[in-house]
Amino acid sequence: MRDKKVWIAALVTVLTSLAVLIAQGGWDWLTGELSEPPGLTAYAPSIDGCAPRYFDDGELKELGTPEQVRRGGVMIPTAELWPTVHVTLQAKTGQAIVVTGAQVSVLSSRSLPERGAVVKATDCGGGMDERAFDVDLRATPVALKPTVERTAQGAVVRSRDFPYKVSSGDPEQLAFHVKNVDRDVRFAITLKWVSEGEPGRTRLDNGGRGYRVMALPKSLPRYDLAEVVGHRPAR
Repeated sequence: MRDKKVWIAALVTVLTSLAVLIAQGGWDWLTGELSEPPGLTAYAPSIDGCAPRYFDDGELKELGTPEQVRRGGVMIPTAELWPTVHVTLQAKTGQAIVVTGAQVSVLSSRSLPERGAVVKATDCGGGMDERAFDVDLRATPVALKPTVERTAQGAVVRSRDFPYKVSSGDPEQLAFHVKNVDRDVRFAITLKWVSEGEPGRTRLDNGGRGYRVMALPKSLPRYDLAEVVGHRPAR
């Protein structure tokens, strides 16, 4: 009977201590200790943007529907329109992670195709504020620097450079603009981060395929999207 009373008293003490811990804001610490180690979750499904697209098929009738054309092909950077890899970052726990930098690596580099067709970009929407970086695939190693833009009033706006702090409740979105390329290139992005004093890396490579872009091939047929619409098969 005495042992039972001692056990009950000990249990009450533990529960009381736990209640005090929660009341003092220690619940986040407790759940963090019991959950998985902090890590970085990065999501970048594909490369996209309002830029011309290359297709293997050179015949207009073989390009498919306008929707297939908008979503398919290989993107081609121009002076004013460029492909972008959007990356959403979030920590796995409430503990903050510091993202210290990014590195772009070339997976393959080939000569430009001599067959196929290019469809020009149309119906481009407006942009949004983002943590933006310019990627120069012509440089060795690949150059990566914060985007610099000029407003209509002539002011210079520079995107913020690394580091960034993210947590489960405070995500971040980065945008990697591919503005310079002179071949048919596939590339990957590696994010570098630190959690609890330990360094980590997260690689983004589009499921192993890499993100593919190319320079504008010369002497290939070029079409507007309206021409693709005009050649849709009758239903």
